[in-house]
Amino acid sequence: MDQIYRTILLVDDDPDDQLLFSEALNEADATVLCRTAMNGIDALNKLNSDFTEMPDLVFMDVNMPRMNGIDCLKKMQQDPVLKVIPVIMYSTSCSPAYQEECFNNGAVYYMEKPNDFAQLCNALKSIVTQGIPQVKTTCNLTL
Repeated sequence: MDQIYRTILLVDDDPDDQLLFSEALNEADATVLCRTAMNGIDALNKLNSDFTEMPDLVFMDVNMPRMNGIDCLKKMQQDPVLKVIPVIMYSTSCSPAYQEECFNNGAVYYMEKPNDFAQLCNALKSIVTQGIPQVKTTCNLTL
């Protein structure tokens, strides 16, 4: 299995969602390293100082305290080093307004959080091995 992404940063304020994502990513490809941040501020701090190697891909929740995902995405786009990292917005909300704002601010994909562990595993396996899908969103689609 070819691997496109070696390191992923998940930005999500829910520890249960972080655990579920990490377990699904491990199931999809155990060689991919998953790092986590609790909100946009935590993510920017880690991206700007904590990592010796930048992640290849960021999954970012939209709704978080302190700094939400859209504001963090905007800050990343203002930084010449961070703006090259592809960002997938990862949320329970499929609001068209959220999606539009995310795409207008540099997100490459909008993924609805799957209700099922197997769906999440399949989606992550596809992204890790085949890259970001051509269709820009999973909202209203069957995974």
